[in-house]
Amino acid sequence: MKYSRSLLTATLFPTLLISAPASAIDETESLRQRSQDKPSFTALSIDLAGKSGNSDKEDFEFGIYHSERSGKHFGFVMASREYAKSNDVKSADSSFLHGRYNYYFKADTAVEVFAQSNTDDFKSLESRNLVGAAYRKEISAKNTLGIGVFEEWEEYSVNGQELDFQQTRFSLYWVATLPLSENAEFSNTLYYQPDVTEFSDWRAYNRLSVKSKLTDKLSLKFGLLVEHDSRPVLDVEETDVSYSAGFTYEF
Repeated sequence: MKYSRSLLTATLFPTLLISAPASAIDETESLRQRSQDKPSFTALSIDLAGKSGNSDKEDFEFGIYHSERSGKHFGFVMASREYAKSNDVKSADSSFLHGRYNYYFKADTAVEVFAQSNTDDFKSLESRNLVGAAYRKEISAKNTLGIGVFEEWEEYSVNGQELDFQQTRFSLYWVATLPLSENAEFSNTLYYQPDVTEFSDWRAYNRLSVKSKLTDKLSLKFGLLVEHDSRPVLDVEETDVSYSAGFTYEF
């Protein structure tokens, strides 16, 4: 289960990546912390990378995030599209769409409903759709816990055969941000999603990131993402690790 990545508090910015970009499941909360108290907020991102010579490589990703806040009501939608090719062989082709609505019945407590759709051609994922609901508790402005449940429908295409799966999963998440100095901060986002009928079937995602301001608007950001699927559909590794580094511009 893969998601999109760096969407920043800006209108448009370029990003330099060391390796494959990180996924969006963690960036959702990072963006949310910065946007949920603003009446209206929009972020766009574009990542471009290429190489020619002994090897040819192209990598493109575009993302958008938009949120609205009115009193006790908060909602956002985010989407991304990634395509990569190496030596004329496609190495990535994925899309992601996520929408969420929150009702704050207390200043720091909300119920939320969400829906998501994503594809990943490189992993034979034709479609993955889900709907769910959760309870969210903001322990502080920089520390949040959530627990919920969602129903998901997955469709894979493997060697010309269609494989369909329907599952119900719990979703537990924890998001924390720690200031390192006046101009730097450390953040961690953790998701744990077991199958409600069989806890040995579980997925987990953890991202560590460090963001350091170079100027009031320009920052340098590093991230490490670990993703685990205890029962992957295809014959692939259960754990993926990716890291990224880039510049961000916010205004």
